[in-house]
Amino acid sequence: MKDWGEYLKKGLVKEQRPNFDQIEQQIVRAEKDLKTFGLVLGSDPEWACTIAYQAMLRMGRALMFSYGYLPADGQQHKTVVEITGKLLGEKFDLLIQYFDRMRRNRNVFFYDSIDTNNEAQAKKSFETAGSLLKVVKDTIRKNNPQADFKF
Repeated sequence: MKDWGEYLKKGLVKEQRPNFDQIEQQIVRAEKDLKTFGLVLGSDPEWACTIAYQAMLRMGRALMFSYGYLPADGQQHKTVVEITGKLLGEKFDLLIQYFDRMRRNRNVFFYDSIDTNNEAQAKKSFETAGSLLKVVKDTIRKNNPQADFKF
């Protein structure tokens, strides 16, 4: 994605200097979230899905941070999903579509307290989060070869 102008103009993102510590914090926490997923899955698949989604959100934020932007609006989750898709490109459309579906399910769960997932869906969300984690880490490393990431 080369043109951030529309997002800046609408106040959806703000420019910032890439902070590699901040990027790494998001990735490390996303990895920890995915470990926590396994602890919760058997007792609460809905919450496990939410944890997997949260890991994906952190990865999208890390990716945006690596380009020198951060979400800045009242709909940050939607903005992160959309921009993550634009940054990764068409090759990852299905992954991003699932990420967006997880976002919507998380909203229903959080705001309406309605369970929308079962254990099979939770496992799928975990696999999807793992895929996004790998793609984002690879992209950040490729775009920032000078950075000494610990992840």
